[in-house]
Amino acid sequence: MPKQHYWNGMHVPYITAWTAEAVPQPEVKRVVRIGGEGIGYEDEVPVTDRRHEALWVRSALAQGRGRPDFRRISSPRQKRAVKYELCQVCGETVLGWRADERNLYLLGGNAPITEGETTAAPPVHPFCAMEATENCPPLRQGHAAALVEYNPLWGVAGVVYDPVTLAPLPNPGKRPGELQHVHISAKEIRWTLANFTVVSLHGITPVSAQELRAMAEEDTARGRHIDPPDINTPALAATLRLGIATATPPTDQRRGLPCPIR
Repeated sequence: MPKQHYWNGMHVPYITAWTAEAVPQPEVKRVVRIGGEGIGYEDEVPVTDRRHEALWVRSALAQGRGRPDFRRISSPRQKRAVKYELCQVCGETVLGWRADERNLYLLGGNAPITEGETTAAPPVHPFCAMEATENCPPLRQGHAAALVEYNPLWGVAGVVYDPVTLAPLPNPGKRPGELQHVHISAKEIRWTLANFTVVSLHGITPVSAQELRAMAEEDTARGRHIDPPDINTPALAATLRLGIATATPPTDQRRGLPCPIR
């Protein structure tokens, strides 16, 4: 299992950002690339700054340095967790957990997970999901879990810029400040400052609270669990921010990442 990080006795989820990872964000400018115009950086490095035709926010890699910022999610670790099917809480692979190869997803809110729903949430182990629902107040207020057969790349979550004024456009979603989900083939992708990779969920089988608990107990019986640090403070309490952090730049996001909203 990857190294687990703790802060004042509390378990820090794999995708949580740390203060040492914050870097100044360069100014967005208009650029012309193969295929047309879009936004870019003056000192853009294509290997790290651009993916899926979108421009990406910059972030350092310094997990465990400084202090955890539970309001924010690490863009690089979110992308890695989605790409390699890593649990967003402990960072270990979820592949091979089930014989049928389905993955578990846990999203905030009371509405059930629907066929084809898009999310920036990486998958999660049942044990990790159970700890989150028991210790995170927003998730205690409402969450939905489901087993997913297929989760293909759908697009990115980010801020779309006006092609004329280069001003950030308001998200057409229901909540102010949400990151917009932009399909990988949409013309807006070149004008998007992306924070997270987005997948779509297919082959949905809803998981009830009782079923999730049973899965977590099976996880424990199989030896898959997180040992808290050897200090007298509760681990994982209110820090498994599967439903409560915001992205960088400061915006909320749809269901799945640390903000329990759709």
